[in-house]
Amino acid sequence: MTIAAALMLYVAAILALGPKLLSHITADGGAPRLAIAAWTTAVVMVIGCSVAAIALLLVEAAGHWDSPDSLLVSCLERLRAILLGHAGLPARWVATVAVAIAVGSLVAVVVRIGRAMSRMRIHTFAHADAVRLVGKSHGSDVVVIEAAEPAAYCVAGRPPAIVVTTAALAALDEAQLAAVVAHERAHLDGRHAYVVAAARGLTAALPKFGLFTSAATHIGALLEMCADDTAARRHGRQPLLTGLLTLSGAFTPAHGLAAAGIAVLTRAVRLSDPPRGMARMQAQVTLSGAVAAMAATPLAIVALALTGALICFA
Repeated sequence: MTIAAALMLYVAAILALGPKLLSHITADGGAPRLAIAAWTTAVVMVIGCSVAAIALLLVEAAGHWDSPDSLLVSCLERLRAILLGHAGLPARWVATVAVAIAVGSLVAVVVRIGRAMSRMRIHTFAHADAVRLVGKSHGSDVVVIEAAEPAAYCVAGRPPAIVVTTAALAALDEAQLAAVVAHERAHLDGRHAYVVAAARGLTAALPKFGLFTSAATHIGALLEMCADDTAARRHGRQPLLTGLLTLSGAFTPAHGLAAAGIAVLTRAVRLSDPPRGMARMQAQVTLSGAVAAMAATPLAIVALALTGALICFA
């Protein structure tokens, strides 16, 4: 079995099993930061290993151009030989095109993610400027705007803004408002809007892969849980919970992050009955193991190939 074939099997396994397994071990938010790391690792491994496997498969095909029975110890050594022209001009051209396609595919995905983040940046900066023009300052980064619907959300900008409507001010008491504002400030401090934009950009670039769609959805919810934890540590769980339920269902701009915008029921249950002791430790161990296993598998494949346990035909 070649390195490329092993990597493709690994990618297929993550694409097939990853969404369901990761959803199962991350949905409760026992360790939201580690859960985000698990989803991110799965996405990075799929993209990186796919590009590497495709490149290696095409290089192997080019390597058989003039000597189908040739066998080299390392696929990387074979690639270098082909690119230097040792296997003949046709093989060299095929290998060059293979590398160009692999690199080009990766660049295309990165560009689409970059464009999504750029659009998000433009829209959020414009929105932040607009609310500062029409609203009233209520502290260093809080802007109050007139609206009949209770809502609170944050938008990145220079400077960023936490937007609170007059209806929200009327509906929330002082402790609830402080908790909700702390939640939004945690989003801004963690630059969560950029993480969400990158995840959505990847989904737009590769819409047919369920892993990327699931990653975007779950990462968004997990970032809300991270912000919940920050706000709860500073102002208590009960004020945040009641504030969250008060604002539930409020409208939020597509480029904004709102305290009551995503997975409200799951987060409310989590705030009312947070994971403790062994449950939290079990979640941390499970997620750490998942991240380590996903990251180590490609390295193990390469190591087996280098030791001869995994034969690399070229």
